[in-house]
Amino acid sequence: WKGVKPLPLLCCVALGVILRFAIPKPHAVTHKAWSLLAMFIVTVAGLIVSPLPVGAWAFVCLTFTVASKTLPFKAAFSAYTNEVIWLVVASFFFSRGFVKTGLGDRVAMFFVRVMGKSTLGLSYGLVLGELAVSPGMPSSTARAGGIFLPIIKSLALGAQSNPKDPSARKLGAFLMQSQNQ
Repeated sequence: WKGVKPLPLLCCVALGVILRFAIPKPHAVTHKAWSLLAMFIVTVAGLIVSPLPVGAWAFVCLTFTVASKTLPFKAAFSAYTNEVIWLVVASFFFSRGFVKTGLGDRVAMFFVRVMGKSTLGLSYGLVLGELAVSPGMPSSTARAGGIFLPIIKSLALGAQSNPKDPSARKLGAFLMQSQNQ
């Protein structure tokens, strides 16, 4: 049980049991709907107090929801067929690849060489890069997290603009602000 925080886990389980069995359900609500509400509240509470890492907690709650027959398997896992979700997940995998292989650093240095005469030039380069990439990757979340965040991070670190440091207000803050607008 490495990674489990026992007290938050116990609190979440107790909350679920209390919601499901101790609080009387309204007459207009079915037993399955009441169970689903309890599971939803437990899931949200777990995401807040973190008895497990986020992915593990979500999977445990989803598995329990299916195992308790609160939701059928098809309904519980129907969101995993959404292509946009997988596009975002894949882009974050690409992002890790950009960082691990150093490709983000190389692309960032290319931006510096081509448009890096000023910070404004760098921000224009990033905007043009997003314009070029957007038809092929329509999810703005996927583009931001998967492609441009590693590039901006590499540019900022190359200019000694470190996050959670007074230097964060240098190039990094400006590029993040210009990219988010």
